[in-house]
Amino acid sequence: MEMIEQKLFTDARKEFSDVFDTVVFKHRPVVVKRRKDAVFLIERQLQKELLSRYTTAAEELPEDDGSVTIAIDELDIAVNAPTKEAAVKELIEELKVYAADYIERLPLFLNSPNRRSHYPYILRIIMADNDDELLQLVRWT
Repeated sequence: MEMIEQKLFTDARKEFSDVFDTVVFKHRPVVVKRRKDAVFLIERQLQKELLSRYTTAAEELPEDDGSVTIAIDELDIAVNAPTKEAAVKELIEELKVYAADYIERLPLFLNSPNRRSHYPYILRIIMADNDDELLQLVRWT
């Protein structure tokens, strides 16, 4: 007995409705193979739950001029704004910009030793349905 259902690409294409139902409604992953390559399909909410363990520590740094810098070392991101609220808004936008750039240049980042580990965080960012969900990525120190 197979633990995970596996389908050849041509069969999965023909039976896509059934594959979708298996993944979404039965919450069972499916592997789709084409030649030597394969993809692993999992329901979106389950995927979000798996990625929820990826959080980043954000450090809030008050500056001499009264502004606030927020730094996330895991992702090499830092923003500065006049207030914490403004810095948080800027951080949200910077996370979105970085995630979009990462996905746009995915082969480059996945082959970069100092950026490859960012991938699960990027997936979490792009899967966020709203800014509040995106901020759940951040642990404040």
